[in-house]
Amino acid sequence: MKVKKIAEARLESRNMVLENPSHFAGYLCLAYMDWICQDLDEASRNIELALSYNQNILESYQVGIEIYVARGNHRRVTELARAGLLLDYTAAEFYAALAEHHAGSYREKAALYQEALKYAPERIDYMGRLAFYLFQIDPRDKQILALQNLALAREPMFEANLVYFADISYARGDFEAAREFARKLCVIDPENPDYQALAAKMQLTKNPFWSIYERTRLLTHRIPIPVTAGFVILYAVVFLVLLRYIGYTSVLMLVVPLVIIIAAIISKTDEPGKMGIQDRQNRYVRLPIAIVLLIGLLIPAGVRVAGTVLQYAKEVRQEQRITTVRQQQVSKATIAGETASTEESRRRVPSESDNALFFKGVSANRSDTSALPNGEPN
Repeated sequence: MKVKKIAEARLESRNMVLENPSHFAGYLCLAYMDWICQDLDEASRNIELALSYNQNILESYQVGIEIYVARGNHRRVTELARAGLLLDYTAAEFYAALAEHHAGSYREKAALYQEALKYAPERIDYMGRLAFYLFQIDPRDKQILALQNLALAREPMFEANLVYFADISYARGDFEAAREFARKLCVIDPENPDYQALAAKMQLTKNPFWSIYERTRLLTHRIPIPVTAGFVILYAVVFLVLLRYIGYTSVLMLVVPLVIIIAAIISKTDEPGKMGIQDRQNRYVRLPIAIVLLIGLLIPAGVRVAGTVLQYAKEVRQEQRITTVRQQQVSKATIAGETASTEESRRRVPSESDNALFFKGVSANRSDTSALPNGEPN
């Protein structure tokens, strides 16, 4: 039915042109129908004829922009957008066309979309694009979240905005929100390969190593370079201080980040699909550098550990030897002491003959005393 109506409209437009070859409306209608049917060569010819006969019809510039956007002719799109603004400066689509096909920097694009939203505040597609460009300029801009919330409140399942908001959330490090936006896109169009690839990219953030690596990398993109440089210098100073006071153990401050980087990039290499610039940098630049640095740190650490173990084993053996010698000395001393005690005890115990002689001497002394005059001892 739709094809039939389009065919009837084209036929009617051709009749208009046949009746009046200088009637711009006939060429404008033909150009529009040709654009719908993707006959872009014929559409271009007819829109140029319509513009040649009347340059004061706003719709001619609007249809012309759609045709030349489809053809990829950015120069002609810019010319038509500028001419359209001369007729009506409140036509928001002309600002949007200049933003997409003429502006070079993100600031220029954002400024043009802000003008477009001024005259068409209901256009949620402009909200999503403006939020994306503002994020590229300053990720901390509060207007970004306001535009996102407003657009989602008006149309929560608008595909173009979901793509923008997924990218913004990912770049901000909010992986949970990014996965949710990707999930909604796959619900809307499950067969879309771009949405499937986006969802796979977001699902990878569930890997803890990749999540830590990406959050850190994206954080360095969001914060100013002087802040990043200051943090790196502070980290290096802390490492040197720890190296001074706790020794080579402080190398863990470097080993742990390198292990996380290697594990994260290796887990990403198994992901199917076409590699982007960031993926190539990770696989062919960052991964080899991280592996070489880790090996360079672990070789001295291994040598130190091996030396420490050997030294400990040597000290243990020496300690065992000293203990054995001391035990032998103690045993010899104990035996010698026991022998000496035995001999001394033998010397000190009197025999029966000794006792008899002792008592005999005492008796003799007594008899001698009693024989003296006056009982005085001799």
